[in-house]
Amino acid sequence: MLRWRKRIRRMTYIATDLVCILIAGILTNVFYVGILYRQLNINSLEYVGFICISVLLLMCSFLMMSLYDSTIEAKGRMTLKNIGKTVVAYVMSFVVLGAALFYMKVSMSRLYIGTFFGMVIALHLINRIVLRITQFKDDDRTSAMRNILLIGQSERGMAYINEIRKHQYLNFNILGYISIKRPHTYENLPHLGSIDELADVATKYVIDEIAVARPLGYDERLEQVLSQCQSMGITVTMLLDVKTTEKAHVAMVGNIPVLKFHATSLNEGQIFVKRMLDIAGAMVGMIIFGIAYIIVGPMIKLETPGPVIFKQDRVGKNGRTFKVWKFRSMGVDAEARKEALMANNEMDGHMFKMTNDPRITKIGAFIRKTSIDELPQFYNVLKGDMSLVGTRPPTVNEVKEYEQHHRRRICVTPGITGNWQVSGRSDIEDFEEVVRLDSEYIENWSIWSDIRILIKTVWVVVAGKGSK
Repeated sequence: MLRWRKRIRRMTYIATDLVCILIAGILTNVFYVGILYRQLNINSLEYVGFICISVLLLMCSFLMMSLYDSTIEAKGRMTLKNIGKTVVAYVMSFVVLGAALFYMKVSMSRLYIGTFFGMVIALHLINRIVLRITQFKDDDRTSAMRNILLIGQSERGMAYINEIRKHQYLNFNILGYISIKRPHTYENLPHLGSIDELADVATKYVIDEIAVARPLGYDERLEQVLSQCQSMGITVTMLLDVKTTEKAHVAMVGNIPVLKFHATSLNEGQIFVKRMLDIAGAMVGMIIFGIAYIIVGPMIKLETPGPVIFKQDRVGKNGRTFKVWKFRSMGVDAEARKEALMANNEMDGHMFKMTNDPRITKIGAFIRKTSIDELPQFYNVLKGDMSLVGTRPPTVNEVKEYEQHHRRRICVTPGITGNWQVSGRSDIEDFEEVVRLDSEYIENWSIWSDIRILIKTVWVVVAGKGSK
């Protein structure tokens, strides 16, 4: 509910900002050509490109600066923090736009660009004022306010109240509570009656939603409450007395409503986009892999006998095993020699890492340093065994030594890169830190987080940071 309402607010800001940019382009044309009687001296295609690049830069800048979320949380107010973010977003967009126009050799008047940005800023400011007036009203009788009535008392009910109060900027208002068996006391929350008086309370107050803080089996009258609310068209939220940090997803199995708990999002749309991103990235990666094979393959073969591609059993999503592909960077007897080197393991936990590992060949050291050895894994991504971004797939023996909380790492599709790789890669020597970073990725996963990690991966690889 909170996430959905916040998402609607964010999309409203994005859509209206987009309209403002397009209107700014029209007004700038009217001012520049109609009032100043000047010519743009560019063709229609170049002008469309200018508008498209402006939209892309401004929208990306606002999203990167988390400007929409901070504006919503500040109830639409232009705080010093928001003003600072806004200034940075506009300056960044203006500078990059100028560089893009210079690179594309599009000659546009600086007066026109300055006027355009001035129009955009003015319209965005008006837009913020209008949205603040329409979206952030404190009158509980308005359609913008969502009034909630709580039924019953429990620890989960108190936690629910605190969460709603924390997000009051989304126009949530808890009217009060109704007792089930006997009156209790919620902090600063009025008692509006007993469960038998629900019908009277519902007609006396404007109620959009009822939150039930007790399981249906707690009192047989709760079943009747559910029927009453449905007949009155009031939304009912059942607060589950389940202590879990996992994300919940409501689904229907036939006519049976079910609630699924999962460590990361089960949003089918985002999962589909992630897979499409994987396929697109893997197709490009396979071309790079093919070129690298022609160059690196003979070098690997000439230095040591054995196959160019090293295949090893790794553990994927929820314990599935698959063959991971890599350019061979060690001698063919590497696995047999590993046990003898375990005393030199620099990793505290269920991973093996050793500086100056004697099993690594000269060409192997180079392809590891440049991450070229990872390129064959684009084949694993194309097959669906791996993703571009995820948690690194552990070996079968490593998983055998896992404690219960370590298995969280394998509840998602493994990736070529991930959170801990761009946060230190080989510099991290504590396996628990790897687990923490992977868990952080899993809990906060989104398409945008994947894109951010991919961008950081390119920088880390180019800079050669942390790779050994």
